[in-house]
Amino acid sequence: MSSNKLEQAALAARNTLLPINTYNDSNDSNNYTATHTRALSDAQTPVAGKGTGIFLDTFNGGGSLDINGNPSAAGSGRLANIGVNQYNGGATYQHPDTSGNVGQVVL
Repeated sequence: MSSNKLEQAALAARNTLLPINTYNDSNDSNNYTATHTRALSDAQTPVAGKGTGIFLDTFNGGGSLDINGNPSAAGSGRLANIGVNQYNGGATYQHPDTSGNVGQVVL
């Protein structure tokens, strides 16, 4: 027996909402796995999915916004970024010259 009016209202609402819920956890398509459409970067859920279903495949994964970018942000996305920021083996990173920093702390 319910103890207060709030609990009585909650129980009444629950009894009307439960029949509407069509979730069935015994159906394999409802179980969330690495190959579920919400986990994959596929045409069915292009923004939500990030993976490819292949273990540690980080190169091909990502949602459509990750890959193609946001239409309102020019140059965003993996494809546009790779086009602009191609690595050049001859232009490697060099640490800054600190030889002129006289009188600073030396560790």
